[in-house]
Amino acid sequence: MSTDLQTLANQFKFNNEIYGRTTQGIPPEQWLIQPCQESNHLLWVVAHAAVTRAVGVRLLGGDWSAPWQSLFTRGQNRVENGRYPSVEEVQQAWNEISERLLSALPTATLELMDKPVEKGKPSIDGTVGGTLGFLCLHESYHLGQMGFIRKWLGHGQALG
Repeated sequence: MSTDLQTLANQFKFNNEIYGRTTQGIPPEQWLIQPCQESNHLLWVVAHAAVTRAVGVRLLGGDWSAPWQSLFTRGQNRVENGRYPSVEEVQQAWNEISERLLSALPTATLELMDKPVEKGKPSIDGTVGGTLGFLCLHESYHLGQMGFIRKWLGHGQALG
């Protein structure tokens, strides 16, 4: 595995550990509480990060989908809480997607990583590897939001 690919794999693995620490101990009834009317709740942020992580799985030749994934794509407005999947479903999806992503990264070829992505798709350099780098950065941003919500809900900080 190339150094760049190994670095990406390590970053996604580290993010996975941060996710576990950030969501640990938060009861399901608190996952739908919003810090303010204009912000997203923890369930939305986690599901959005999971659905976006699944983009990486698909880029690497894998597959993942859920009937609720369209609720969490970029730009989607929140819906009534009863339309969202359960906390358990979202956590199970995160774990399944993570397993697939972390298993696929070591098998990715340099040719795949250098393959151009469709114009307009987010990528650091216009390649599949650049898109994976962007996805990792995007995920880290949302992990920060999760950490804020965790602390706001009264569960203390996840790191440090």
